Amino acid sequence: MRKLLTTLAICAMMAVMTSCGGHENTPQGLAKAAVELIADEDYKGYMELTDATKEQKEAMAAMLQKVGQEAQKKGGMEKYEIIDENIDEEKGQATVNVKITYKDGSEETNNMKMVKKDGQWLLSAAK
Repeated sequence: MRKLLTTLAICAMMAVMTSCGGHENTPQGLAKAAVELIADEDYKGYMELTDATKEQKEAMAAMLQKVGQEAQKKGGMEKYEIIDENIDEEKGQATVNVKITYKDGSEETNNMKMVKKDGQWLLSAAK
């Protein structure tokens, strides 16, 4: 039973990555995929790109919806730009700074922290 659940979880993760066009297994590729999923209001897909536990994902769902609502108040996302990326391969950590421009002309910069687990870059759920 456990093996079946593990196989289903892996298949689900692969389906999510494929459905959003997949992403390059780099911090920058992950940042791009994450921003595009948020812009598309695909919060479930976004959460699949994190290292969050089930409990963290439940808490994250409400926060992501609020982020989406705030973006809609600004007319939605116009464009985004990767400002910089800092990778520490030895520690398996990275930070990518993304500038988001909204349709109302406002901008914000997000600092996306990432970790590398089992060879895969994931958004870090750690505070």
